[in-house]
Amino acid sequence: MELNRKELKKISHDFNSISSRMMRVAFDEYNMVLRKFVDFIDKNEIIKSYINLGYDADFDVEKEWNLVVHKEGYMFDFGPSTEQESYQIYAVLRYILDNIKAPHYSFYSIYGERVYQDNVKEFNDRVLLVLIGNVEDYLTKVGIDMGLDENVVWNVNGGQVNVASGNATIHAIQNNGISVDELDDIIKGIMGNISDLQQEDADQIKDVVEMAKEELTKPEPRVGRLKSCLSLIASMFTIANGIPTLVSNLQRLQEFINLQIH
Repeated sequence: MELNRKELKKISHDFNSISSRMMRVAFDEYNMVLRKFVDFIDKNEIIKSYINLGYDADFDVEKEWNLVVHKEGYMFDFGPSTEQESYQIYAVLRYILDNIKAPHYSFYSIYGERVYQDNVKEFNDRVLLVLIGNVEDYLTKVGIDMGLDENVVWNVNGGQVNVASGNATIHAIQNNGISVDELDDIIKGIMGNISDLQQEDADQIKDVVEMAKEELTKPEPRVGRLKSCLSLIASMFTIANGIPTLVSNLQRLQEFINLQIH
């Protein structure tokens, strides 16, 4: 399909918006919002074409779902390629939408948390967020090829998305741990500069920052989750365009996360 820079930016923004809503969905509204999320993918040729790259005729989504729900200790194992992983996760989401009326009961069977919302969060963090990160990575790479923004240099290395800047600063991390004071300073720099954004855009940035902080402050942050945070942060630069201090602090957050991965 033919796609200009402006259209790609709109698609990326809209995908990030519906993804943010999906990540925050209430347990009793899961399928309602999931339908909007899946419909968005189905109606956007660039995203749907990417997902179809991973088509796997041997993947039995019904069998996989039933094993995960009913066999104790069995968890999703998607892949092996990123494209196959994305296709398989999409297939699971479509299966839920078409066959499971109250998915929070199934999520309870999988994760066993006493609060339904906590089980939704587990599924979204472990499964949905992987697909969101993969799609964002793909859209970012398309943007690189198109020269998405001449004022920002987009780089993707080994699935890790960074935004390079001449003013970027890397802070040392001592004893293989994080500097909580530095992280708090970065987050204050972000949160203090989103008041001029539209509420929806501000909420998206808040969600991503909270997700990153939650993972970074864990005793053993998960690399996969941090990489997903990087992908989501990368998509925020279009929103932050025109607010230099916000852009600078988003870059600092990316650098901070990168230091935890390497």
